[in-house]
Amino acid sequence: MKNLLMRIALPLVLAASLAQTSVRAQTVVPQGNDANDSTIAAERGQRFRHDEVAVLFVMGQSNSAGLNGLPPDLVLSGASGAGAGGMPAPNVWGIQNDGWGNIAGNADGTGAPFTQPISSIHHVTWANWSDSTSSDMNLGYYGGSGNAANFAAYAWQSAINAGEPLPDLYIIHIGWGSQGVDAADDAFSGCCGWTVHGVNLWQPMLDASRTPTYALAPFARRMMYLGLKQILATGKKPRILGLQWNQWEAEAAPLNSSGNAPTIQRAPQNYAHLFSSFFAAVGTKFPVMIVKPLSTAYDNVTGAVAPYNPAALESMQQVFEGFVDADPHTFSFADASKSPDWNGQPPGFGIFQGGTLGGGDGSVHYNLDTQKWFGDQALASCLGTSRACGPRVNALPWWLPN
Repeated sequence: MKNLLMRIALPLVLAASLAQTSVRAQTVVPQGNDANDSTIAAERGQRFRHDEVAVLFVMGQSNSAGLNGLPPDLVLSGASGAGAGGMPAPNVWGIQNDGWGNIAGNADGTGAPFTQPISSIHHVTWANWSDSTSSDMNLGYYGGSGNAANFAAYAWQSAINAGEPLPDLYIIHIGWGSQGVDAADDAFSGCCGWTVHGVNLWQPMLDASRTPTYALAPFARRMMYLGLKQILATGKKPRILGLQWNQWEAEAAPLNSSGNAPTIQRAPQNYAHLFSSFFAAVGTKFPVMIVKPLSTAYDNVTGAVAPYNPAALESMQQVFEGFVDADPHTFSFADASKSPDWNGQPPGFGIFQGGTLGGGDGSVHYNLDTQKWFGDQALASCLGTSRACGPRVNALPWWLPN
């Protein structure tokens, strides 16, 4: 019954949330951003038209940022790679930090916070993708470089090097450990600058005008908008491959100051507001690939704060299943239980530890093999036989989103 109600209610929540966010951000969705427009090239046996480039969003919390370092032989080294080792990346781009105090690739959080409000950011700079075993182009912070964004960047450049007729790929990566979508404060006060923020940073309606602020949702919307704006200014048209969303643990954490049951109950509406605000920011819906919750670490935890949901994993899976069931053309799962390393044996399941590349923490954070698999999945619809490379963006809303 609960899933049935979700399937009925979620389309309404998404529609209402999109309208609310559009009004709040003072955006007008332009005409001409149509997935059908993007099928022209596919019908001619090509993935992309001559004037198109690919765009990928990778966002979430610590599993999006990554826990372990990138393997040295999978490192990308900018436009030419001169003197940097690794493989050059002339066809993959990420956003540099220009005009604000953000700290890309800051693995320990010791850098300065934003020194001005997000609403004061009016431009971005794209640079050829560069990463290493210890740093990357993550616009958030916390974790290691072995994440889906870096693996996807390497896979795309490798495909071009192998002769695939692909355009350049632009990636916006924002991963920040321990952050959720609910208004309730997290109890892990020693992690990830939590004592500085005091709120879950992925809350969809956080204000972008605070100073200083780390509000990730308005930051992500602005990076999406400005990143696409910069591409359009070059005469190219972005095709949004999609968003890979890797976050749910903050909603399920049983030590939350108010328990985890309320945050899980509010999760469908919170995520509906968040995803629809992303669609409003760029003026079109695009594919959202949700990394399916699989960790059992938040079930039946001793000393959990009430009200507590002892079946947090199943409940969070149902939250995201509601989105996939309600709109399977937009939402899908990256389900690591279908990956080669899955063995079904808790708590590691073959995906949270071990593997050929190693890494992981044994129960919550994925090993490097699985992170690489996530990177491949983010590109699979486009690079696979379906050749589905997302909607074409011809124009953006008239106003910068909040």
